[in-house]
Amino acid sequence: MSSVSALLRDLETTMARGSGDDRAQILSRLTDLFISTAPGMGDDQISVFDVVIGRLARAIELRARIELAERLSFVPNAPGGVVRQLALDEISVARPVLIRSPMLTDQDLVAISAAKGRDHMLAITERPDLGEPITDFLILRGGRVVTHAVASNQTARFSRHGMGVLVMRAVQDDALQTMLSTRVDIPPELTEQLMLAAKNSARRRLTATLEPAMAGAVESAVERSAEAVSAQAQVQDELGKFSAALAAIKLLHDAGKLDEAKVAEFASAGDTEHAICGVAILARLGLPATEQIILGPDRDAVLLVGRGLGWSWETTRALIGLRKSDGKSAPAIERARQSFRNLTAVTAQRVLGFLRMRDGAGQ
Repeated sequence: MSSVSALLRDLETTMARGSGDDRAQILSRLTDLFISTAPGMGDDQISVFDVVIGRLARAIELRARIELAERLSFVPNAPGGVVRQLALDEISVARPVLIRSPMLTDQDLVAISAAKGRDHMLAITERPDLGEPITDFLILRGGRVVTHAVASNQTARFSRHGMGVLVMRAVQDDALQTMLSTRVDIPPELTEQLMLAAKNSARRRLTATLEPAMAGAVESAVERSAEAVSAQAQVQDELGKFSAALAAIKLLHDAGKLDEAKVAEFASAGDTEHAICGVAILARLGLPATEQIILGPDRDAVLLVGRGLGWSWETTRALIGLRKSDGKSAPAIERARQSFRNLTAVTAQRVLGFLRMRDGAGQ
């Protein structure tokens, strides 16, 4: 360990008088040395690196911490204290170790989720072989997006209680029903409940399209006829709002001229119908679903779709600008920008896939 002794001497000098770049350089040398010798290290040797690297990691800039997290996330016996320190950092630093590092236990992951919130939880849902303590916590505290993400992790393990909560929520959540239908670990008694929930959802959708029963055969026939005409007129009005825009967008798409820039151009100009039609075609979603994503109450939906399509924040911001007023204040836009930046492409693409399955418009 003579190399470590030399680095420790350099470290004391650097911590006392060195710049941020000097500290990053020393950290890089220490990390190189650790990774090259880690397979043969004992616990005592690793603990030395744990203390030294941890001290440096608290005194370096964001870029260097991100690089450190990326490198240590692949090391099976990385210094545990440093890994936990990085996992509690901001999400750009924490993500690699949250997704990959085997040094984080289920108890660590629960504590990190409780301390940091949704962005860290979403990263954790991408880990292989999640255990029951963390999946129970994510279901309990993570909200709908996190619940969907963890339910789609095919290697995650769920307690009987956790799976029961998922099935119970699926009664009112068609997208969650679709995700759970792909799992092979649902107990038989819960499978029956899930099938019943799916049948009830299908029945609700069908019932919503039927005329209400009216008293008297003649009045019933007349009323159904009148309501059918009224409903048809309403549908035509809704379709008419988009028909011209959809025809123009399809021509652009067929000509190979429909892309992110074109959608951003429509959105920036306030051309809501053309922008929604463009997103619908490029995202392979239906028009009603796309209109709900862009103009509906769930302000995170447009962020997920934008990130899932690989679009820039500027384009996504232009789509947010199509809203009437909700979510357009400066603080709300800044929160949206931070959420967009922290979303991983993998998570966003997974959620976009869920939206396609739910909508029935995906390929």
